[in-house]
Amino acid sequence: MNRKIGKYDIIERLGRGGMAEVFRAYHASLDRYVAIKVLHAFLADDPEFKGRFEREAQNVAKLKHPNIVQVYDFDFDPPSESYYMVMELVEGPTLKDRLQSLSDQGNQMTLAESLRIIREAAGALAYAHSRSMIHRDVKPANLMLDHDNRVVLTDFGIAKIVTGAQFTASGGMVGTPAYMAPEQGLGEAGDERSDLYSLGIILFQLVTGKLPYDAETPLAIILKHLNTPTPLARAFKPDLPDSVDRIIAKAISKESDDRYQSAADFILDLERAERGEPVEAGAKDDRPALLQSPDQETVRIPRDDTPTQEIAAPQQVRRSGLPWWGWGGLVIVLVALVIVGAASGVFSTFGGGTPTPTPTTTAETTSEVVVGAPSDTVAAAVPSDTPVRVPTDHSPTATNTPTVRPTQSPAPSNTPTRAPTRTATPTPSRTPAPSETPSRTPTWTPSPNITATAAALAAIQSATATACRFDYAILEQDPPDNEIYPANRPYERKILLQNTGICDWEPNTFLNYVEGESYNAGPRIFIQERVPVGEQVELNFVGKTPVRGADYTGIWELRTPNQRKIGEPIEIRIRVYEGG
Repeated sequence: MNRKIGKYDIIERLGRGGMAEVFRAYHASLDRYVAIKVLHAFLADDPEFKGRFEREAQNVAKLKHPNIVQVYDFDFDPPSESYYMVMELVEGPTLKDRLQSLSDQGNQMTLAESLRIIREAAGALAYAHSRSMIHRDVKPANLMLDHDNRVVLTDFGIAKIVTGAQFTASGGMVGTPAYMAPEQGLGEAGDERSDLYSLGIILFQLVTGKLPYDAETPLAIILKHLNTPTPLARAFKPDLPDSVDRIIAKAISKESDDRYQSAADFILDLERAERGEPVEAGAKDDRPALLQSPDQETVRIPRDDTPTQEIAAPQQVRRSGLPWWGWGGLVIVLVALVIVGAASGVFSTFGGGTPTPTPTTTAETTSEVVVGAPSDTVAAAVPSDTPVRVPTDHSPTATNTPTVRPTQSPAPSNTPTRAPTRTATPTPSRTPAPSETPSRTPTWTPSPNITATAAALAAIQSATATACRFDYAILEQDPPDNEIYPANRPYERKILLQNTGICDWEPNTFLNYVEGESYNAGPRIFIQERVPVGEQVELNFVGKTPVRGADYTGIWELRTPNQRKIGEPIEIRIRVYEGG
């Protein structure tokens, strides 16, 4: 491919999507391979696009985390009339590719690997959220796995860059319905909890091999996220540990106030599950029970803090917090979306949002959605054998008194009637054992200010890191400095390090390129495992010698996952000769 974008030589196209193309490119002056995302020219028709692109690209370039793809540069390419971003080239498949490969082989990802991937992705989100950056399109196609199996979150800022006044006015929506939070389906921008919802959907998919909501069209999938009772992961995988089931249930709650309020909380529970410890994500008396009754014709989507109301099958199910006129408006808006979107082709955005190396898969058809008239509520058609969650605690506390809403007024045709006789005579299968009824604790009280909470958690983590003294000693280098090598040949050095500080090195501590000769080793070299105080670890430095003969020195720094420098910079010096 004989093409150049700015100072970058294009080598090959890696992927193409509705918003951009991604290319492998080479930066000759730095002897470095990069990935370039070229946004489609039509996006620049929005008069506000240039300012939005530059602002978001600058913000994304400031993100420096081992699990977030590094952005090096951004600019405008006059020949193609397109804006582009230059990023770290991650050699490896996307999580979407990995899942497809496992599915083709009839295999499924292990639970330990699933939890690790979600924990690393949550760590990336925690870092970004603490800097007021929301992803808005977290999905397997935007999670890459490099050759060391490190998780790398891509496409930060793209959702905000491509969402302009003209785009949304034409019926466009940025996001992927299979992983989109309910509030995003209603047209809201979403917040930290929306990203965590998407991550919870991915965890559901990893451990069960299925998506919780499938349908034939993007519109039907959005409606299911809004209206269909949240499925139980253990119904698809009965041997799933209760702790993981609880984590998923909390992460994909329909109401954002019922989810994890920060990525840090999400990570704490994931780590507990990895250690085999119990998780209190939703006490037993708060969690809906599994209800499987083929002859039962009652559908229920309750809030945790409201008394049980049973709704007969001919009635519609109403998602709490949205009145009947809201559902009517939603139907009208979504129908308009279908019409306008089909005319303008914007539904291509639903399939993948942003380009990935592989085509976006279409959700398999597993059930269908019934939509009521615009003036009525929206009903979810739930198969009779689909397990739904029914709360077993109906005693509201002083802090959980439900708000009286206009939609609660009695109406002959739409308002469900309480059935005290049914409530008073539950079946034994719905009665939890006394040992499984812990009291509600204030630990899970939703935070009224998510941004402030994330900032406070970041401050606590920063204070903890400050109390540590990080340092290292080089015990051995093989080969040592100033050895002579031929030009343009593979180069490898093993560096034996010892943790001589007073705090452990967390997983994903890394060697970071600073200046001088990079030896084409990439911007960061990671230490995957935790390194306790006094312990040793071998770091494998793999690169390539420069193309011209000379003496070379590269400056590198050892850093914690939170970007704190460990000790003094490391110099890597070699002598290179040409010919022979």
